Formats: sequence, structure tokens, C-alpha cells
Amino acid sequence: MKRDILYVDDEMENLVVFQATFEDHFNVFLAESGAKALEMLAERSFPVVVADQRMPKMSGAELFEILRRKYPHTKRIMLTGYADPRAMLSAINQGQVFYFIKKPWEQEVVFSILFRAIEAYDMSLSNLMLQDRLVAADRCAMLGRSAARLAHEMGNQLCMLPLLELIEDEYSDQEDLMQMAAFARSTHERLVEIINEVKAFVRFEREEMVTGPLALSEVVHELVEFLRYEQSVPADRLSVQIESDPRVRANRVKLQQVLINMLKNAQFAIRDCPEGRITLSVSADENHAVIVVADNGCGMSPDVAERIWEPFFTTKGDEGTGLGLDVAKSIIEGHGGTIACQTAPGAGATFTIRLPILESTSGGESRPANPGAAALPVEHAAIESQMHVW
Repeated sequence: MKRDILYVDDEMENLVVFQATFEDHFNVFLAESGAKALEMLAERSFPVVVADQRMPKMSGAELFEILRRKYPHTKRIMLTGYADPRAMLSAINQGQVFYFIKKPWEQEVVFSILFRAIEAYDMSLSNLMLQDRLVAADRCAMLGRSAARLAHEMGNQLCMLPLLELIEDEYSDQEDLMQMAAFARSTHERLVEIINEVKAFVRFEREEMVTGPLALSEVVHELVEFLRYEQSVPADRLSVQIESDPRVRANRVKLQQVLINMLKNAQFAIRDCPEGRITLSVSADENHAVIVVADNGCGMSPDVAERIWEPFFTTKGDEGTGLGLDVAKSIIEGHGGTIACQTAPGAGATFTIRLPILESTSGGESRPANPGAAALPVEHAAIESQMHVW
């Protein structure tokens, strides 16, 4: 594959000759001035920029000084027909020139220099990626130590079971208290599972995710009850729609963890929108259960949308860790599903989760819509498809 090179020279004859000489080996782009070169660099990246030293308005050294600040990884090669040592020294000192070539140049020599410059460019990008990975590894190590301490302290505080048992024994005739106790017990179990998962992670223990048949309507009902007490997602901004009640093979806690993360992200997106709304919907097609979390908030640019699945990338500044969507994607893919995002600036964001659906057989068993998956027992009768709005 041919690589891109930008050649800058104020003389048209030089531009034509350079392009004709190297166009069989490189994609040669031409600019007749430093200003034009900067415009082209703003639109696309070039591994190598070759420029003449003496040009009106902006010399090659002045151009390279700008490139050194704005595009530090681009390799800069200077061409000149004047043996001016002061100009050469200035160009090297100001622009950190990769190579200085005196005119008239020889094709073989320039070709070799261009090839080495591209290799150096690729090497610098590889080094940058390695540095990013080292930083991410260090942050993961810090996160692991912090998570271990946090899990230990949280575990020490989860001592509510005796109180719950007392409420259930002494106030069994009070329906409101029983509902609160049941909700607290469910929350306690969810926290214990998350804490155990964190402990296993920091000990490098890999626990298999326990999954089973789940009706998504039940998962959403429990989530809505939880959100009544978790005020980060205001109930008056959330609309929940159950268009059908597909059953999936999933881990209840992890699936709710994904949805809570999605809803909190949506709430962050609409927080400055007086008419901001969030919609959580459940539906199904022939082979998949479909969960959609949509908002009409600020949306994201294409560049940001491409990076939202990267670990530690966040649009929330100090309020975010950049791990939520990365973890959510891992959980959904661990369930054999997919998660995707559609967004545009000012048009909100729509996250769509697709999970393999389970079908009920005449023998009272559940099996995946995909015949290659294992069959599972049915625990509840199928619920007729309908629309629910909370």
C-alpha cells in the first residue's frame, strides 16, 4: 500500500518533477505554499512532509516549526538549493528536521530517505501506543488496589441481614415494611455479588458468570424499583416501554449493572436540557431480545463516538472513570450479545443491546432461538406481548 507524502514548494516546475518521480511509490500531495500545506494537514495526516527552504511569506524552517508543535510525529525533510549553513542550522534547531537534502537531489537518495522517514514515523506511533498501554496498565494496577480496599470496607458494612430478619419476623403483617425488606434483601445480595466479583478480580481469580433464563420484563421491573431510591436518574424524565417480554439466558445482576450504567450516562447527557427525556424499551425480533436506552441530550461527535468503548476514555471529566461502557460491552459480549451506539451532535444518543432470545418448546423447556445454543428449563409461562409504560 502506498503511503502519503506532502511536498511543499513555491515553484510549479519543482512540484511537477517531484510528483512524477515518486508517484509510483507514494501518494504525493502538492502544496504551493506553507499556508496551503497547513490547510491540507488540518484535513488529513501525512507521515512525511518535504518542503523547500526558501519560499515567500513562510520559509520551510518556519513551516516546520509550526509542524513540530502541532504534528510532532510527522517527519520533516528539508530541500534547498542554497548552501547557507545558517539557514540549515536554523531549520534543524527550530523545526527538528529529520533530514536535510541539498539540490539537485538524486532519486535513489531521496527515495531511501523517504522510506526511512516513514519507518521512523511508524516507530514513533508504535512507541506512543506502548506508552499509552503502560499508563493504562499503571492505572489498572492503582484501580485494583483501590478496589480491593473498597470491597473490604463495603463488605464490613453489609451487616443488615439480622435487621431484615427481625423486620420480617416481627412486622410480617405490614405490607409496606415487607416490600422494603424484600427490596433491601435483593439489594444486599446484589452488592455481595459485586463485592465478590471485585475481590476475585484483584486476586486474579476468574469466576464463571452464572446465567439462567430471565424474563426481561422482570429485570426492568426490579430496575425501576431500584431507581425509586437511587436518585441519579429522576423518575419524571424516564419512560419505560415493554413492547414484548422476551426471555434470555443472562446474569440478572450484570444485566442490571449494564442498564444502570446506560441510564446514568443518558441522565448526564440531558442534565442541561430542560426538556431532556430518557427512554428504556424492551422488544424482540425473530432471534434477539432488543433493549434500547435512548436520550435526546447533547449527543456526540463521530470522533468521540468512536472512542467511547475505550478503557479510561470519558466525556464526564473528573466525574467519570471511563470504565463504564468498556465493562458494559464486555458483559454484553459475554452473554453472546452486541451493543451499539447511534449518535450525532445535538441529536441525543441511542444505545441498542441485542441478546439471543430463548424460545419455549412444547415440552416445557426453553431453548435459544439459535439452534446451536444449549436448552434451558422454563420457570415461568410465556407472557403475552403487550405495551407497558411506567
